[in-house]
Amino acid sequence: MQFLSLIGGFFVSLLGGGLGPNLIKGLNQAYRDKLNAKTESERIAADGAIEFYQSRVAVLTNANAEGTNRQKFKMNHKVFWFILGAALLPGLSTFGLLAIYNVLWHANGIWPQSWGIAAFPQPYDEFSRMAMEWLFDPVKVALSTGTAAAGGFVTGKRT
Repeated sequence: MQFLSLIGGFFVSLLGGGLGPNLIKGLNQAYRDKLNAKTESERIAADGAIEFYQSRVAVLTNANAEGTNRQKFKMNHKVFWFILGAALLPGLSTFGLLAIYNVLWHANGIWPQSWGIAAFPQPYDEFSRMAMEWLFDPVKVALSTGTAAAGGFVTGKRT
């Protein structure tokens, strides 16, 4: 169970960890110090620590809200979606139309022709070959991926 908490802690710290585990631990410790304070000076020091950590929580919460609002603005902006569509639409339409053409008019298709399938343009032919291998020969892809992962692990060159 401790192994799973270590893995979870790694991913939380990798992804930013929300407000940050150290900040939360510090705030909890400051509250504990205030509860366990024996003198007035210890209580004053604990109150100062609590104020410090609460101000850091407020700053990080505001920064998080500002970043979220900025992302919402970018994603709702019509120009962003127009540029994304203009960049992706030609390639996706070429690939899609060639795929439909190959399904309908190949030698054993709905409307059989004497020629084979149409070739995809240069950047797509390798992707279509890999897609066909993935669909019809999944063992080869799994073996090559597993071999590459094992080789990277053995040599210590995991990227």
